[in-house]
Amino acid sequence: MAKYNAGTYTGKGYGVKGKVVVEVTFSESEITDINIVKHKEIYGQAYGLESSPFEHWVPKIIEYQSLAVPMVVGAEVVCKAIAKAVASCVEQAGGDVEELKNKAVPVPPKKEDRTIETDFVVFGSGIAGLSAAVEAKYCGADVVLVEKQGVIGGSSAICGGKIMGAGTRTQIERGILDTPQMQFDFLKKAAGTFLDDDKINYFCYHAAENIHWLEEQGFEVQDVEAPHTSQLPWRIHNSMGGGGQTMGYGGGFIVPLNNKFHELGGTTLLNTSLTELIVEDGRVVGAKATDTLDGSVVTIMAKKGVFIGTGGFAANRELVESRYPWMKGYYYNCPESSQGDGARVAEAIGARNYKHPSLQTMMLNERTGVGVNEEPSLIVSLEGKRFCNEFQFHSLVGCAMAKAGSAGGWYITCGEEADKYPLLQYTLGSKEAIKASSIEELAEKINVKPEVLKATVDRYNYLCDMGFDEDYEKPASEMRAIRGDIYYAVFLRPATSITFGGLEIDIAAHVLDNNKKIIPGLYAAGEVANTGNFGYGVPSCGYSIGHALHFGRVAARSACGRELL
Repeated sequence: MAKYNAGTYTGKGYGVKGKVVVEVTFSESEITDINIVKHKEIYGQAYGLESSPFEHWVPKIIEYQSLAVPMVVGAEVVCKAIAKAVASCVEQAGGDVEELKNKAVPVPPKKEDRTIETDFVVFGSGIAGLSAAVEAKYCGADVVLVEKQGVIGGSSAICGGKIMGAGTRTQIERGILDTPQMQFDFLKKAAGTFLDDDKINYFCYHAAENIHWLEEQGFEVQDVEAPHTSQLPWRIHNSMGGGGQTMGYGGGFIVPLNNKFHELGGTTLLNTSLTELIVEDGRVVGAKATDTLDGSVVTIMAKKGVFIGTGGFAANRELVESRYPWMKGYYYNCPESSQGDGARVAEAIGARNYKHPSLQTMMLNERTGVGVNEEPSLIVSLEGKRFCNEFQFHSLVGCAMAKAGSAGGWYITCGEEADKYPLLQYTLGSKEAIKASSIEELAEKINVKPEVLKATVDRYNYLCDMGFDEDYEKPASEMRAIRGDIYYAVFLRPATSITFGGLEIDIAAHVLDNNKKIIPGLYAAGEVANTGNFGYGVPSCGYSIGHALHFGRVAARSACGRELL
């Protein structure tokens, strides 16, 4: 039997977004309470859901008096932070940490292979899937929501919590003039011939309505902003706590939608992965899935249809690097579950799975975040050459890097803009910044030919002095010559969280086959069905979320035989 010095002790671990501080209370023989007292973890991933670690995992440590409780799939980093903090408290209380780490917990018996009958089955619990599930419940359908991970939310839960809309109540209250046509024109300019005009026009003219619907489910709009000061009007609506180029506020969408789904009587299956679609007489009538914890097979027969909202493939490193050479060594900010499973399963029954020539490409230093904000200095390729207007939305800078074929680049500065950008100021004082007393010396340190970088900087300085960027039309207000006593270079690594292409859907969210004919009974939305949504880059924050929400709702109404939006 464990022995402790009774009392309450404080420990810490490090999670996704920083320090997690816990207080653990012990009797002489057991852990009696674990209290999370301070953290910056993600709402809708670490806490806020019945499936998240704070609510689901921590009580099991107390129940089993063990640190061997299986971690929540999709929230392992948070679980490890809690475990480390609790272990520290165990040591302080005079307990045996190794004993707790090795104490076995009951293993549930393997489930029998089983069949579930429902009206509508939804695979994937991001905003596309949850919107489809909730809308289908409003249509009177029996709905089963299936999620591959052990926690709800997918990529949507860890996104920046932004959603695009034009003509919304929030905009009107703030005196912002915006219209669906203005939004469509903006997206069309960004995506060009890749855009499916009918679908995007449909989205634009219902974006405000969708945000208002989301608010009715419990979403709260904090404010509205532009994704970049070069992009007006302000039409990006932030979840509470969000704003700027941040991550981790998507719980503002996910938690209320999840709560509403359960309030309406929906059923959720976690740790269950889509493996096969069932087709009878040319119609998709159900699907097979595997319980990832015990390997049992779940067959779900769905009278009204099957919806796929399983996300993209940004975490599939082999696929991304083989298809997009400029992404070598890339960093991704999405769940490990983003492997492209849903699109492949649909492709196996004849669905079109379009291989888009690009994907969202960002350039950032993942340790400090520099590169995705509005730092305006010179950015060069790995060869030391300038390739774009640096003062534009980060995905457009990354798009230009991709076209240059460079697997990353360098942010070059003397630091004159650092006072305006605290994150940059921090970065230039960190180990991430390479320093030199001359451009030639800096070039040697970053493995660039000195004559190439010198020529690039000289040309850039000439344009700054002239007051007009005749090469890339960067605003004169953001052109600052690079001259000083110290020269800095910060590596910007290629990064992504959103993939393009995938399944193609029509305006009613039916999945299409290779002949662009409807596959009866099969619907999709979100990142798994991004064909026709993007050009070579993401035009703005909040667009992917808004589009997924819209066509998730449309899919549900379509499957249930209701009038579309």
